Amino acid sequence: MRFGAGGLRFSAGPDDALFPSEREALARLEPEPSGPQPPFAIELVEAPPWTSDDPALFPQWEPAVQRFVGDRLLASHKSFTAEIDPFASRARLQRREERAYPLETVIRTSMMARLPLVGGIPLHAAGMVLAGRGVAFFGASGAGKTTLAATSPVPVLSDELVAIGPGRPFSLVRSGFWGEGRPQAGASSAPLGLLVDLAKGPAFQFERLSPPVAAGRVLASVPVPHAPALWRRALAVVAELVSHVTVVRMEWSPREPPWPALARLLDEA
Repeated sequence: MRFGAGGLRFSAGPDDALFPSEREALARLEPEPSGPQPPFAIELVEAPPWTSDDPALFPQWEPAVQRFVGDRLLASHKSFTAEIDPFASRARLQRREERAYPLETVIRTSMMARLPLVGGIPLHAAGMVLAGRGVAFFGASGAGKTTLAATSPVPVLSDELVAIGPGRPFSLVRSGFWGEGRPQAGASSAPLGLLVDLAKGPAFQFERLSPPVAAGRVLASVPVPHAPALWRRALAVVAELVSHVTVVRMEWSPREPPWPALARLLDEA
């Protein structure tokens, strides 16, 4: 079965091995985008894709364990074992229960690991489309990302995880994953117009951030797996990103909707 996530092409199979819950989960993701590169192939296997004598890599409960070994990301949880190779664009997954969580986790992790290698990055942020342009709201927990997404008068790409697409000029793309909100139909991507470092305050105000400051703020919300080769690429993407896209620090209060001021800021940007 083929689909898209974060602007990347994916496949999962063989088709007859997919559980009904997995088919439902994949149907909620984006259609497979076009592109010359082969899809990131997730193979569903019966036996564990790797073995280890380390008991810490086979947890009996939460949370999942991840560790990079060479070019592979090994992931283990009570419900699955997976081997993800973002450089070769493939993964193998053994599930130990018939729910969608293992496959969704591998798709999400594969997307976050693969994006920097093709010129994009994942971003822990709420994404909206305002006046035809993508706006990503990132920041610390409690800054109001979920609140903004829930009260947005404009299309929402996600309330939790979006992607800066691999193409140029930069675009904001649906990841296919949501936090507390429900997926919305509509645009799957938009030209990236603004990055907003979000914080709650007594009233609406914003300041433009210099590229060095902006890079540090953005990097704090980039959920790339911990591997030096991936982070070298992510750092390069972020450096390019903040030199081409306006980044602002915005304080806001739910009593004062920020949308008119953001529209004006987009016009200026």
